[in-house]
Amino acid sequence: MAKYDLRGKVGIVTGANAGIGKRVALGMAQAGATVVMACRSAERGEAARQEVIAHSGNKDVHLLQVDLSSQASIRAAVAEFEGRFARLDVLINNAANFDQRLKAPVLTAEGIETVFATNHLGPFLLTNLLLPRLKASAPARVINVASKGLITYPRLSIEFDNLNGQRKFSMQHAYYHSKLAQVMFTYDLAERLAGSGVTANIIRVPVVRLDEGRYDHVPGWMQAMYRLKMRLAAIAPEQMAETYLYLAAAPEAAALTGQYIDENRQPVKSSGPSYDRAVWTRLWDVSARLTGLEETVTA
Repeated sequence: MAKYDLRGKVGIVTGANAGIGKRVALGMAQAGATVVMACRSAERGEAARQEVIAHSGNKDVHLLQVDLSSQASIRAAVAEFEGRFARLDVLINNAANFDQRLKAPVLTAEGIETVFATNHLGPFLLTNLLLPRLKASAPARVINVASKGLITYPRLSIEFDNLNGQRKFSMQHAYYHSKLAQVMFTYDLAERLAGSGVTANIIRVPVVRLDEGRYDHVPGWMQAMYRLKMRLAAIAPEQMAETYLYLAAAPEAAALTGQYIDENRQPVKSSGPSYDRAVWTRLWDVSARLTGLEETVTA
């Protein structure tokens, strides 16, 4: 991995117990950062934390338990973080739900479809709640994550009449819809944060090899499909982590904001509908209402 200096910096990585997230946490620890691994499972998170410490030699690696589908869990995690850490320099919203077992909408305790809740509203709420700490620590960076698979939905826009999958639902559609929401949220956030010292960018992630055991829960035919896809088309999670670390730590990326970045660290275009500012505004307002945020960033 490239050499970066993150000494004195504090970074949060969600979904850090496996895959790209764990590699990013390791890279940040190797760069000297105080790393907060935000994970849904305390058991898996603690195992990953111990692994990162062992491989980096950096003991300043911490576990923050949070379920991004639960707004109560997010609020509790933010309160815990703020009580333990005085600053926040990097927030990486990496965690996502792509559970192929979901064949119909499942609602969270707040009455929101789980995929949209986890992949969009969770990062939206977490980011907004942490913005005061990010601004106070500026220069600071927010990094969100989308998928290269969005290119298969070139005309998709936000379906405000289908946020709970009440009109139609498939796991694939729900996933890419939530990731489009993250693209729009990032563009809007970057403009709202102009002049604050906090940047916001989003990464376009292609097919990445999964850790062993990550798809054991799916049917056999799907496991075979995944194995073939991993062998023929996927890049290594370590390679993808390099792009995350570049946006999180590279001096030359400090002023970069409002960009969609591919695995080669190059700015790329998203779909036409993703640039619709009227939809950005409506999505922001709806997201704020659904997460109970009375105040969100406006400048």
